[in-house]
Amino acid sequence: MKKILSIILSFIFLFPSYLFSFLPSKADTDFTIEAIAAVSVSGIENGIISEKAEFDFGDADCGWFNYYGINYKSDAYMKGVITYKLKGEQYSEEFFLEPSDGTKPFYSFVDGVLGKTKSNTLCKITLEPLDKDAAVFELVGIDVFNREVPDKNVYLQNSEYKIGVNLLWGGALDYLEDLDSDVQAVMVDGLTKVDSDASERYGVKSVNNNVNLINRHDTGRLVQQSYYGTFDCDDYKSAMYGEHKWNYNPVQGGNQYNESSKIVDLVVGDDYIYIKCRPLDWAKPATDMSPSYMEATYSICDGAVEIACRFVDFSGYPEYYTTQELPAFYCIEPFNRFVYYGGDAPWTGDKNYSYQNELIFWPDAGYPNFQATENWSAFIGEFDDSFGIGIYTPHHGNFLAGVLARETTTDKDPSVAPQTSYIAAVKHNTFRSFVPSEYNYYIATGTVDEMRESFDNIRFTPGT
Repeated sequence: MKKILSIILSFIFLFPSYLFSFLPSKADTDFTIEAIAAVSVSGIENGIISEKAEFDFGDADCGWFNYYGINYKSDAYMKGVITYKLKGEQYSEEFFLEPSDGTKPFYSFVDGVLGKTKSNTLCKITLEPLDKDAAVFELVGIDVFNREVPDKNVYLQNSEYKIGVNLLWGGALDYLEDLDSDVQAVMVDGLTKVDSDASERYGVKSVNNNVNLINRHDTGRLVQQSYYGTFDCDDYKSAMYGEHKWNYNPVQGGNQYNESSKIVDLVVGDDYIYIKCRPLDWAKPATDMSPSYMEATYSICDGAVEIACRFVDFSGYPEYYTTQELPAFYCIEPFNRFVYYGGDAPWTGDKNYSYQNELIFWPDAGYPNFQATENWSAFIGEFDDSFGIGIYTPHHGNFLAGVLARETTTDKDPSVAPQTSYIAAVKHNTFRSFVPSEYNYYIATGTVDEMRESFDNIRFTPGT
């Protein structure tokens, strides 16, 4: 009874200050890390952590916070646990650190930040090395911050494109609208058609003048990072997806149950969006969140959208050589004609494009792959000069493609329909823990010639 009464009284006294913490004037905008002094430190001797170190902050009253930063030096990959109080009870969450020389701090939202979770008491952090028996480590500083709670959808736009990422789905790209081509959705014989000036082309009234070209029906769609690791082994027990045992598969958007990956960090600049997430393992429930981080930086360049991806896995699972999706790309199904250049004269202006006009669901079709010698491919509407959306992957051009339930979309907003067209830029490589992986890709819209021209211009951009 005394414990219950104590919790009630704490709530009564703290609730007004909690509400006050959401005022704009109370949100922190400077995330410079100042050291919060630890009351006691154990498990570290002469700067070396051999098993587990604990930094106890003695239930420090830090004011309301939903974001924390750690500045450190380490020669090893580390697993950490931060403990703070929620509603008077201790709550712990995992985080992971890469090796660092102290110049790049780690930042993270607390669990449940989008649901307005906040704490006002920091208890402790523990750290242990993952890839070494012992780590040389120095905690330079730890601090907590009261950030404005971000919207679940964050957008960026210029005169050409409006793009959006979904923070509930790991910051994956779930919105792309062409602002310069008068893209419309119309209904023809009960089916959805999408094209530039579609109402004029089909002679019917537009039902949607703000068409999102990305399919966002569920967490497995979107345009997102997805990686395949080890299969059933001593260190990892595979779960079932449908009738099949499934690989270790960190997926940016979430898992097969439509549960959400955790958003770890977010920076919104004038011309970019940066996100970091802790993805779910596709076939497993959210309680088995993958021990990995994905980062993505979204920007709009001349004629295209650029996405820079980064992935680090901390699991320590055995290496596994398999096919990777770099990235997985799902667009709206009214674009169901697959096109690419596969000729032997790339970037010479040769317009002998290859078309696949009858693609079906990719597993049913035997996972068809197509080699694009210009490293781009696209889906367009039913005519050769139809509008469409395409992807360019500078460093490889092997694409898996297919269409789910082709020519059956009836939604005025085809982005939420179960029907979808899919491209994966596929590449065989070895999945390794503790080895960062990075790649860039680009998305453009327009006719086939227009998309190709945009991608051709990108070829001469530094860094591609």
